[in-house]
Amino acid sequence: MGKYTGCQCIICQKVFENDDDIVVCPDCGTPYHRSCYQSAGHCINQPLHAVGGSWQSIQDEHRRKLGGIECPHCGYVNLPDAKTCMSCDLPLDLQKTSETAEDDQELTFSAPDGEQYYFQASDPCCGMSPDTEIEGERLGDVASFVQTNTLYYIPLFRRFKETDRKLSFNLPCILFPYFYFANRKMWAMAILSGLVWLICSLPGEFLQVLAYFKDASYLEILRTAGEDMQMIEKMTDFLTAHQQLLEDLQTPLFFAGMAFRIGLCLFGNYLYFQFVLKSVRKIREIAPTPTIRKALLSAEGGTNFWNVLGCCGLYAGVVMIAYLGLRIAFL
Repeated sequence: MGKYTGCQCIICQKVFENDDDIVVCPDCGTPYHRSCYQSAGHCINQPLHAVGGSWQSIQDEHRRKLGGIECPHCGYVNLPDAKTCMSCDLPLDLQKTSETAEDDQELTFSAPDGEQYYFQASDPCCGMSPDTEIEGERLGDVASFVQTNTLYYIPLFRRFKETDRKLSFNLPCILFPYFYFANRKMWAMAILSGLVWLICSLPGEFLQVLAYFKDASYLEILRTAGEDMQMIEKMTDFLTAHQQLLEDLQTPLFFAGMAFRIGLCLFGNYLYFQFVLKSVRKIREIAPTPTIRKALLSAEGGTNFWNVLGCCGLYAGVVMIAYLGLRIAFL
């Protein structure tokens, strides 16, 4: 039972003592007083179950931030003042290892009002109190949702709040906005920006296809590959008949697409700010305890590079379907 000493029962909020009768949820590992669990009738960490979370992993992360000591024998993360492991009862190596030189580096942040904040690079709240409110939400919760690059976003969010200015510069949003939004799990904006890019680029793509079809060497390659040349001829005639329309649309759509990207470049960070606040508010409303809220913030927020790869595949599939649809239309 020693491994739960000092932790809280999430139902009664009382700290576990050495002689307490403890039961543990078999799915997420959340410990309860037996009487508390019996009164509830089930584990109340259902949101944690939904994301495949673990109560122990949350405790480990919290203790690491407090300077907790990881047992070299079993891997259990103990409280900072522990002499022996609370899980395996073996002696701990009390020699502290620094995380990184960057973690100990002191940084300075100047607020819009001129006030200076001094904080460690590893501090996700950038020297501000986690209980500071941003549009009704705790700064600590906002930082937990953002997770990556908080040294950039948290001061920026503070500026949005205090100056009511919405403009900033987001380079990824002018280059690849759909990748940026997908990486930050903003799927609505990822799909919208992708559709705008597709629509604005279609005239140019069709003109490029027409140029290929009028190239004798390219046609010879298609003929050698066994392509239906009669279908290629029909497609060429169709595109030639609409060539002037495509040329008339190409330039204005190109500039419209660039204007859209510039707008995202200027307002992309503010859109992310609003997305974070909306997501944090939704999680706060459904999470019954702070522990579950933290787990959901960690699971739903942050970034995911696999989303970027999925976005590439999605848009490539759309372009391929459009091209295949054109081919089928002339079979």
